[in-house]
Amino acid sequence: MRRIPVHVASTDPILKTGVTTQLRSCQEVELVTGADLGPEVVSVVVNDIADENILRLVRELRARSGGQVILVLSAIDDAALLAAIEAGARGVVARAEATPERLVTAITQATEQNGVLSPKLVGRLLAQVSRLQHQVLAPKGLRFTGLSDREASVLRMIAQGMEVKEIAAQLSYSERTIKNALHDVVNRFQLRNRTHAVAFALKEGLI
Repeated sequence: MRRIPVHVASTDPILKTGVTTQLRSCQEVELVTGADLGPEVVSVVVNDIADENILRLVRELRARSGGQVILVLSAIDDAALLAAIEAGARGVVARAEATPERLVTAITQATEQNGVLSPKLVGRLLAQVSRLQHQVLAPKGLRFTGLSDREASVLRMIAQGMEVKEIAAQLSYSERTIKNALHDVVNRFQLRNRTHAVAFALKEGLI
């Protein structure tokens, strides 16, 4: 059986020792030091709260190893959950749930590029995402995809074979506005041309 390399990190040595002790008895994982970090290593970062020092540690581990990071926290409010994900954590586990079995499951899921959240945290994250979409992005005509409603409409019509002139007439914009929208998408996603932009948007499910 292939053992998953795991690195335990914390700004609190007592918490680090506790999680390390839990994982040492698990045959599915192999504990490694910070000197052995690599893309195949899952880092488990443990702390009471997601303060700036811990978030900085998450970002550093992601940058140094390219591997996945799981946060184990005692207190997880909505702000901490979003901050952890923004910092690059693949998942967040509550310390109250962090049994050896739960940690091994979370580590395994992380190696498979899956997100790791308890059902309660998933519900809170979805609620946060919904509020962000409706209160922040929607009033500005933006989406989580990175496309505005206008840009998505333009790409969708290009995909249907419509010309810029036809799109401008249907959307009641000038041709220059439509061309600028296409230009912005090509530059934002570092694409080659409008055809590449349409192919990219279709592939990524943006339209």
